[in-house]
Amino acid sequence: MKIKAINARAFTFLNLTLITLILSSCTPQSPQEQSLHTSSESVTIRVNGELRVSTWTLAPELKPDVFELECREAENLVSFSDGTDSIGFTVGLHDTIDFNITMHRGDTAQTRIIGIKPNVNFTPAYIDANRGKVNIEIPEVSELVNILVALHKDAEKDKNMTNSDTEYFKRVKAHFSPYLTHPIMDTVQKYIHGLRYDDSFQDSLFSRDSYNYYFALKMNACAYSIGQSDRIVNDGIIQQMAKGWHSFDPMKDAALMADFAKASNFRAFYEANKPHYDSLIVTYKQLNPIDQMQTWLEEEFGVSYGSYSVYFSPLVFGAHSTQNFGSGDFNQTFMFICPADYNDSYSPVMNELQESRVVFTEIDHNYVNPLSYEYLETINEVFGDRATWAKGEITNSYDSPYMVFNEYMTFGVYSLYLIDNYKEEVVMEFLPYMERQMEARRGFIRFGEFNRELLATYMENRDQPIKQLYEHMFDWARAKQSTEAG
Repeated sequence: MKIKAINARAFTFLNLTLITLILSSCTPQSPQEQSLHTSSESVTIRVNGELRVSTWTLAPELKPDVFELECREAENLVSFSDGTDSIGFTVGLHDTIDFNITMHRGDTAQTRIIGIKPNVNFTPAYIDANRGKVNIEIPEVSELVNILVALHKDAEKDKNMTNSDTEYFKRVKAHFSPYLTHPIMDTVQKYIHGLRYDDSFQDSLFSRDSYNYYFALKMNACAYSIGQSDRIVNDGIIQQMAKGWHSFDPMKDAALMADFAKASNFRAFYEANKPHYDSLIVTYKQLNPIDQMQTWLEEEFGVSYGSYSVYFSPLVFGAHSTQNFGSGDFNQTFMFICPADYNDSYSPVMNELQESRVVFTEIDHNYVNPLSYEYLETINEVFGDRATWAKGEITNSYDSPYMVFNEYMTFGVYSLYLIDNYKEEVVMEFLPYMERQMEARRGFIRFGEFNRELLATYMENRDQPIKQLYEHMFDWARAKQSTEAG
C-alpha cells in the first residue's frame, strides 16, 4: 500500500505554473493601503492572473515571510487572496515590496515580495527535443540523492519514503555502508528526522518538514548532472523543480554530494546497476500507457500539456509528487514516483490497472486542480467540515477543503478513465481495492461513496461536460455533509 505525502507550505505538488486562469479583479494598492485582513489560515497567490501558489500558509513567526516572484514581464501584477478579499501590487525584477496580512486571531504575517529571474529556461532546442514526448528516466544525480536518503540510520523504519525490501536496497547498503561517516550523511540526518508512529497509517513516518526536505531534494536533483571533474552541476533548464517546497534548496550541498560520489565510487555502482534500471523502465512502459491517459484527459478537460517526464528510483515507495512548468505554448509535466511492479498473482490487465493508478493520479492533478480552483468558494463550503471527509494525521498535509477535494476528484477521475478504456467487470473488480486504500490507508473516509456516485453519474451520460460532473458532486457533497453534521 502506498500513500502520497504532500508538501503543504507552498503546495507546488499543485503548482500550476502558466495555466491561464481568470485575471484577478484586484488592483495594485498604494503604500498606505498595504494590508490584507483575513479570517483564513492561508491565501492563494496569482501573478498576471495565473495561479502560482494554491495554498500559501500564513506564517506570522517568519519576519518576513518571503514570496519570490519570477518576473516574466517588465511589470507583473501579483495578488494575494483569501477567496473574499485581495491585495495586489505591481512588481518588477529586483523590486522588494513589504506588506502585512492580519489574521483573525490578531497575528500579523509580515510578508515580502521580491522580484527575481524566472526559474525555467525552456530553450527552443529543448522544446523541439521534448514536445509531444514522454520521457521515463532514472537520472544519475537523482539516484545519488535517493541513495543518500536510503543510507539514513532510520530509513528502514519509514516504509513510505524508502523501499527497503528489495535486493537492490541490499546492494546499496553493501556498497555504501563504508562511507556512512562522510559529512553529507550528517546533513541528511539533520534534515530528515522526527520519526514517529502514525496511528492512521499504522506505521512509522518521518516529520512533515522532513518530507518537505526529501521532496525538494529528490525533485531538484533531477535538474542536475555530473559534469567535468565529477562536479554536480545544474543543466540550466530548470533551476529548482521543487521551488517553494522547502525553506531552502537542498542542492546547495551539491559540492558535498559530489565529494561523497567520488569517495564512494558512486558512478561505478550506477553503471554496474544500469541493466537493472533499464529493466525497470521497460516494465514501467509496459504497465503505464501514458499516451492513452493523456489523450483521454485532454478530451475530457479540454487542456493539453506538451510533454511528460517521469522520474523514479528503485528506492522510492509511496512518496510521490508532480510539478508542471510552461513557456509560451509549451508545457511540461514532471512526475516523481515509484517504479512499477509486476505481480504474478494478478492478470496482465489487473497489473496495468494497479500500476497505472500511481502515475495517472499524478498527471490528472494538472487537469483537476485548475478546474477545482474555479469553484474554490463552493469547495470551501461543501468540503468545509473536515471531519466528514478526512481523518487522522496522515491527512494533515491536505490542510484545506480544496486539497482534500482534489484528492477525492483525482482518484475519482481515474475510475472514469478506467471505465472508458477497460472492460467493466475488470474495473469493478479493481475499484474496491482503490477505495479501501483511500479510506483505510489514506484517511479519505467517504471516498468509496464519492467515487461510486461520480462513476454512476458519468455512466448515465458519458458525453456530459466535466463541469457538469463537478456540479453534481457539489450537490451530493453538500447533502452528505449536511446529513453527517445533523
